[in-house]
Amino acid sequence: MLSLYIHIPFCVKKCLYCGFYSTPYTADSADSFVSALGLEAARSRDRFSDRIFDTLYIGGGTPTALSCGQLELVFRTIREQFRISGDAECTVEANPNSITSEGLALLIDIGVNRLSIGVQSFSEGILRTLGRLHTAEEAAEAVRQARSAGFRNIGIDLIYGVPGQTCSDWKHSLESALALTPEHISVYGLSLDEGTWFASEAEAGRLLLPDDEAVVTMSAFAVAALMEAGYGHYEISNFARPGFACRHNVNYWERGAYLGIGPGASSFLDGRRFSNSMDNEEYCRRLHAGLSSVVMSETIEPSQAAAEAVMLGLRMEKGVDLARFGQEHGASALECLTSKGKRLAHSGLASLSPGRLRLTEHGMQLSDSVIARLTA
Repeated sequence: MLSLYIHIPFCVKKCLYCGFYSTPYTADSADSFVSALGLEAARSRDRFSDRIFDTLYIGGGTPTALSCGQLELVFRTIREQFRISGDAECTVEANPNSITSEGLALLIDIGVNRLSIGVQSFSEGILRTLGRLHTAEEAAEAVRQARSAGFRNIGIDLIYGVPGQTCSDWKHSLESALALTPEHISVYGLSLDEGTWFASEAEAGRLLLPDDEAVVTMSAFAVAALMEAGYGHYEISNFARPGFACRHNVNYWERGAYLGIGPGASSFLDGRRFSNSMDNEEYCRRLHAGLSSVVMSETIEPSQAAAEAVMLGLRMEKGVDLARFGQEHGASALECLTSKGKRLAHSGLASLSPGRLRLTEHGMQLSDSVIARLTA
């Protein structure tokens, strides 16, 4: 499987918790970016001339911060430079305040078949705490608009563990999301990413986060509520109705090949990982000067590859295919993994069948520490 990721670096405003690279939108900077993106895509064309991409994911930033004309040009560039499968999953991320009827019609027209909407909460107070620009009603209306426009695969993102958030707030957000019947719901525990306003406030002792017990309760409630509503818990933070797991992200977790273009985008091809400049001005300057946009490149060593296979594979409900793991990483690595897996199975954190190692629901709740024990 081969995936293509496009990073659109623009946002109307940086959210207080967000650690992804973004920069304020201006028409001129976006025009320069779209031009540079075309140059990077053209540089990659020959390498992929005989290969077909199975998924396309446009993320950010906020892709729908671009004007309709700019977004249409991005898609035209992609279609001209790369071969996209006729049944490819094509995702675009959007924020509720950037969704318009005109924009939705354009996305449908250019072949987007999956919309991922960054709702984050249906509580007005929590939205303000996060620095979001939309209201709860605007979020619900964005989902309804997307459905009316013709989208049959809609995802909603939610965050728990936010300062000031109660279990009651979280229950309300989940119930509001379920009432909109999206095909996919992602629930993320708040992370204090370096460089964010939240991280600096927490370091200074000015951020009052829910205690660990409350966060565990929120996570457990989400799992129970979503599974009861018919969503499969196919990855630690992701739930989907049957047939609607995000194929693009599953390819990441299976260590499949992917090409990333745009500022800050990363690629994983032929055992090598490389990333572009995480600065839109530098990204554009390098490409317009005829230079590569890549600023970091590394070859993944065998031990690192095996650790990644465990770490990423155990994020998914289906876990690690032991036969495939042995073929790719060797008998010694498989024996070590199996031995550690048996110990975790005895403690109820993992399940070890003849062909597969997976985490139990309890193990998923403690996934960071469990996976660390397996990869140590």
